[in-house]
Amino acid sequence: MFGMTSELLQLLGIDPKRTRLAWISSAEGTKFAQVANEFTETIKALGPANIKQVA
Repeated sequence: MFGMTSELLQLLGIDPKRTRLAWISSAEGTKFAQVANEFTETIKALGPANIKQVA
């Protein structure tokens, strides 16, 4: 399902680096914080999204 979502976002002109899927247990608070911080930095580095208007 994530693959299909990623393909749809690419068709809309959204950089695939703007999506991420990570399997994290509710017991892994430290890992969640690390993944969230890394993803936030990735998004900040990419800057504003250049999204195409469709339809």
